[in-house]
Amino acid sequence: MSNYWAGSVIKEGFSVIQLTDDDSQSTAELIPAIGCNLFRFVCGGQEIILPPASLHALHQDTDAAFKYGTPILFPPNRVRQGRFTFKGREYKLPLNEPPDHHLHGELCTKAWTVSGYGASQEEGAWVTSRFRLAEHPEIMAYFPHLLTFTMTYRVKEGRLYQEGVIENEGMEEAPFAFGLHPYFALPFGESMVLRLPAAEEWPVTNQAFVTGLPEATAFSRRLSEGITLEDYPQLGCSLVTLDQALDRTCRIEMKDRGRTIVYQLDPLFPYVVLFRPDWAEAYSLEPYTYVTDAFNLPYEHEQTGARGIRAGEQIRFANRLWIE
Repeated sequence: MSNYWAGSVIKEGFSVIQLTDDDSQSTAELIPAIGCNLFRFVCGGQEIILPPASLHALHQDTDAAFKYGTPILFPPNRVRQGRFTFKGREYKLPLNEPPDHHLHGELCTKAWTVSGYGASQEEGAWVTSRFRLAEHPEIMAYFPHLLTFTMTYRVKEGRLYQEGVIENEGMEEAPFAFGLHPYFALPFGESMVLRLPAAEEWPVTNQAFVTGLPEATAFSRRLSEGITLEDYPQLGCSLVTLDQALDRTCRIEMKDRGRTIVYQLDPLFPYVVLFRPDWAEAYSLEPYTYVTDAFNLPYEHEQTGARGIRAGEQIRFANRLWIE
């Protein structure tokens, strides 16, 4: 008999996909109707991903879809005045952070379609969901590209796998910028150390807008050695480029509990935003394919991550999350 299970359950009137691994006491839950948000992950009995107070709050409260769980971002972070130009075409995104900016895109608020789920000893417990821009004329009106996003979440041997495919099914190259925003539930007030392989730090505002070119700083050097998270200010925000030559693994060590959250990132994500919210005891490590508002920056695209996805191209990634 398999120790894995995947199925649909009803919570607060919403259909929730639940993935379980009995051997490691791991459970992941996602809600397809609200951005395919993986809003909960428990491993070894410990809450790792910060859930909302209620699913109704996630659905109804202003900006709640950005503030809990693991929002899927396209494009990630802010676009100044919602405008940018790519390949000679101007894009005007809705100003969903009034009065001036577009924030995090709409994939994290709209319903995704579950295409399948299952469980076995070989594959663990998994679910696959899709979001096709072609099915959303309100998005196509300002972003007229036939992109399809496919996300597979998998729980296996106590690890959570985030596997994604983004495909351009249209005839034109489209601007591409993608990210994830996991909120890690942390016991602030206890001793915690964050380590990640940072190469450089970008100067940014408190809204993560870039104000200059990156450089190796005392902070980026200390990140590789470990920074104390208790000292990181609420609503503090940092943007770093990862060292491409090193193991792309981030660790949050909870010293008092003898446990470490490990987040291993795919090479698709050269940049990470560090962010501590003031509305919850949590911390975010946000992997991005580009720096904030990259299409509007006066720097080389190779440095900022501004890029396109060609007609017929597929972009894939695989991240992993677990407890040591």
